[in-house]
Amino acid sequence: MKTYLKRALCIATTVGLMAPTIATATNGYFLIGFGAKSRAMGGTGVAYNMEGMAAAFNPATMVDSENEFDLGAEIFHPPRSIYHDSGVLGFTDEPSNHDLFMIPSMGGTYKYDDNITLGFAFIGAGLKTEYNQSDTSSSCQRTNSVTPGSCPPTVFNPALTTVPGGEAGVELVQMQILPSIAYKLNNQHSVGASLAIGWQFFRAEGLESFGDLGFTPNSTAIDSGWDNSYGAGIRLGYFGKFLNDDLSVGVNYSSRTYMTKFEDYNNLFAEQGDFDIPENYTIGLAYKVIPDLVVALDIQRINYSDVKSVGNPGPNAADPGDFNPLCPGLDDDSCKLGGDNGMGFGWVDQTIYKLGVDWSYSEKINLRAGLNYGESPIQSEEVLFNMLAPATPESHITIGASYMFNKDYELAVNYMHAFENVITGPTAFGPGGSVVEGTNAAISMVQNSLGATLRIKF
Repeated sequence: MKTYLKRALCIATTVGLMAPTIATATNGYFLIGFGAKSRAMGGTGVAYNMEGMAAAFNPATMVDSENEFDLGAEIFHPPRSIYHDSGVLGFTDEPSNHDLFMIPSMGGTYKYDDNITLGFAFIGAGLKTEYNQSDTSSSCQRTNSVTPGSCPPTVFNPALTTVPGGEAGVELVQMQILPSIAYKLNNQHSVGASLAIGWQFFRAEGLESFGDLGFTPNSTAIDSGWDNSYGAGIRLGYFGKFLNDDLSVGVNYSSRTYMTKFEDYNNLFAEQGDFDIPENYTIGLAYKVIPDLVVALDIQRINYSDVKSVGNPGPNAADPGDFNPLCPGLDDDSCKLGGDNGMGFGWVDQTIYKLGVDWSYSEKINLRAGLNYGESPIQSEEVLFNMLAPATPESHITIGASYMFNKDYELAVNYMHAFENVITGPTAFGPGGSVVEGTNAAISMVQNSLGATLRIKF
């Protein structure tokens, strides 16, 4: 057991250090699920055992896992774009660069005895955008350019201060390793707990306009390269079986993961660089309709608004002379980016509904499908800052299958499509530099992903 746990944690750490491309997600900036089986079932898993990945959903469900290890990867394609018509910030209509990402997933479980199961999972979340800025050299890379070499200002570079050929955007990578334990109280009820050990990395580039427009007291620290922080939280789970084990019920609570501050971005994120991973909780049911068919339903709540750097409102679209809605009439540093009442992305809490089916087609083959829906946490009046984080998708469909090669090896595959969702709204910088009644900006994203997970029993 010790050798297994050491190897598993070593692999988890190695993959974590190699995974800066976990840079886009879909339920806000959380993934809909982890591993090919869950992602094929709309992200369900809190009341339905996901084998080696069980700790990622509900540590209590590990009691139904065997001695096994899951290793997966997903290719993620999320084209995203922005539109902004402004007299101050220029006209911008362009996609974000870099539309392919790799998302790893990993987990394992070990039956210590008849009542205790140990395990872990490695999970990630995040987002990334990168937009071409005005190139005043020999050619203009902006998609809306008319004359090479004479590009207009952009939303992130109104004063043409970005170096020629420069880019603007942000990248956030959040990773958690979840060492976990589950205890079977009796044949019907189990409980579990995880320690959520978090690491996160962030960088911003090309955001000089935040200083030029007075959003922050010090513009020189906005483009500071990579910075990192770390922290911890807890997860608690319950798993119960009823109606002759045909019905299972699961509950998972994930506390806020308290992270150290991004010191290099203490003038960008509210509360001097604070960026905790938000609290979230899930309840779920799984019902065996017939011996070969299971239907699972999860409802998840993510409390984005409790993290001020995410939940505080952005620039006031109704009054360009009074940017921060939390500090009307004030213009001191506490109300600017990085302050205790500093502006954020204005995300609201998100409720997500997940539905999945698992059909045992034969002894070796399972077929899966699912739906996932959650209203975007971005409100129409918060479009401006969310050009950096256009988490717009709401509706997802998923399918997948698995094949058992023998008693020790199984391969699962999945496909996900998130339908395009466009969010439009006003900003504080209208076409004539005045207040906009209606819309002058838009953000959008569509997603496709294809993944696979190898399950190994030992």
